[in-house]
Amino acid sequence: MFGGKSYLWACALVAFAASGRVVDAEMAHDVIVIGSGPGGLVAAEYLSRNSKISVLIIEAGPRSLAATGGTESPDYAVGSKFTAFDILGEYETIISDPKYAKFRTGWLPESTIGLGKLVGGSSSINAGLYFRVSDNYVNNSWPCSIESVNTKMDENEQIHGATDKPSTDGLWYLQEGYKIVAKAFLAQGYSEKTLNDVAARNSKSKTFGHPPFISNKGRRDSPANAFWGKMATRSNVKLVTDLEVDYILHTAGKATGVIYGGNLAKLTSRGTVVMAAGALGTPKVLIRSGIGSADQFNMLKGNSKFPGLAQGDLITNSFVGHNLFDANVVFASFSHPDMKSFRYVDRPTSAIDQYINKTGSGPWSSSGPVLVAYEDLMVEGRQYEFQTTIMPHGTGEFVTRNDAFTAQLFLNNPEARGVAGFNEEGVWRAFKNSNLYAGTMRDFGAMQQYVHRVVNAMTAQGATFLSGQSDDKGISEWVSINTGFIVHHFGGTCMASGDELAGSKRCADSKLRVLGTSNIFIADASAMRDGTVNPMGFIMYIGREAAEHISNYIATGGDVTKWDIQKPPQVCSAMEKDVDYIGNDIKSVNKGKAEDCCDVCQNTNGCKLYTWTTYNGGTCWLKREKGPSKALTGALSAQLL
Repeated sequence: MFGGKSYLWACALVAFAASGRVVDAEMAHDVIVIGSGPGGLVAAEYLSRNSKISVLIIEAGPRSLAATGGTESPDYAVGSKFTAFDILGEYETIISDPKYAKFRTGWLPESTIGLGKLVGGSSSINAGLYFRVSDNYVNNSWPCSIESVNTKMDENEQIHGATDKPSTDGLWYLQEGYKIVAKAFLAQGYSEKTLNDVAARNSKSKTFGHPPFISNKGRRDSPANAFWGKMATRSNVKLVTDLEVDYILHTAGKATGVIYGGNLAKLTSRGTVVMAAGALGTPKVLIRSGIGSADQFNMLKGNSKFPGLAQGDLITNSFVGHNLFDANVVFASFSHPDMKSFRYVDRPTSAIDQYINKTGSGPWSSSGPVLVAYEDLMVEGRQYEFQTTIMPHGTGEFVTRNDAFTAQLFLNNPEARGVAGFNEEGVWRAFKNSNLYAGTMRDFGAMQQYVHRVVNAMTAQGATFLSGQSDDKGISEWVSINTGFIVHHFGGTCMASGDELAGSKRCADSKLRVLGTSNIFIADASAMRDGTVNPMGFIMYIGREAAEHISNYIATGGDVTKWDIQKPPQVCSAMEKDVDYIGNDIKSVNKGKAEDCCDVCQNTNGCKLYTWTTYNGGTCWLKREKGPSKALTGALSAQLL
């Protein structure tokens, strides 16, 4: 089905005799995009500009915005060209109304995770905030140049709208909260800025301004509208919805096709796979395809639910699913005598009427945020980046107050990291043996410091802290019991890096190719090293960056000799207790903990294993090969895998 109607392929679908699967008999594809997240749609649009490159997009969820063929409209918009997803004012209803559950992921047992499963991914249901990253973030956390990032984001912005005045009449609405908080921050030495301007985004700390939205003509202009709209009628593009990808077929590190919903989509000899299923979806597909860590393979082997692991070639890439991060947040409600609250969930008739009858103007053209502010803090030797987003209503028990606003207080770059992976029952877990939220004492302490600063700034200007007590002890206690909210700014699960050292922990190379493969590329937040501002804009850039590398790969005809497969970094095995391997020593290095020997071995030429003993306060004995062993109390040994 396509757009709710029967869609006739140029050639009929025939049974693939060898497997009983259905195979597209028309053609093999040059590009198969797994997931239609923002990066995937951007990549698909760029690549399909070349009419000789065929693109297949496979999305697990349904259509979304009107441009994609979506039809889920609120009552007041039935018969218009808008679905609920086109209208930013519907944001809070979409994330809370059970009738929209089919547009969210259903394969995560963590029921509190509400990631988008629809064309455009979470960019079709989020608040639509669009930010440019700083040059410093690119320098510290990204393998490509500042020039490449800025040029490609500029190019993307020629296709989609980006504005801090989403209302079509050019006015800002719901400014009571803005004025209250602006006064509080100005008193703390902040400056008011246009947040995406070059100077502002490169000097964010202690600035605030009006939130920028991905909006055009009063409606959401995310990739499902702007980028899909440009390629929807191209004959070399196909979109398949409501079908989940099972696994990627590959031989000797080269992907040859994709199994999805019982169907087989084949790649041409120059073809590529683009992973755009999101930071939690991409590693899931990779591991199901036999691309991941040895411990996952060993645990799942023989499980009939994982036919992709029965392929002849397993690709050991130990950092697939690792380095997972998410922003941290607490929600602080305040009251103020000058505040006039506006509740989107009340669906105010006056706002909706203005939006529908006055060409997309008024508060319904926005998803709610009225102010965004930034501040950096150095805490115990680490630079933390914080963000305040002001909403024009209270939260929780304070939502019905008419004098309340909410400060969403984000820690954008936490140090806590987790692992996403399958458990022993074969169930995909987003947080496998990890805690991302206030997950380190330094993260927790940093969040406490920032909340203290914001609460004190607000109360100094006449606001009342509704959520807790405003004294130092009360604020600290409130933070300690209110961390743990999921922000959905996930990233890091196939981190891209040009660092080829053994201890780099990278999963993809500087061309955004998955290590161990020649033609599987990352086009989503999986590739990010660290958190930053709301990441949608940067993910869109990642899609554009990946597309350029893919185009270059296709231009070579898929010649793997010109695109050498990059080997994943080696990792260390589980340590053997009370085991000492005899002889074959390269050198010894003093280390107080056995865990530190792994990095030393990884970065020592010729080292294949080590033994740690308590000698001289702790010593790593680095060895060139595995010889005989003996029992030695307290010794710990491990090998490079």
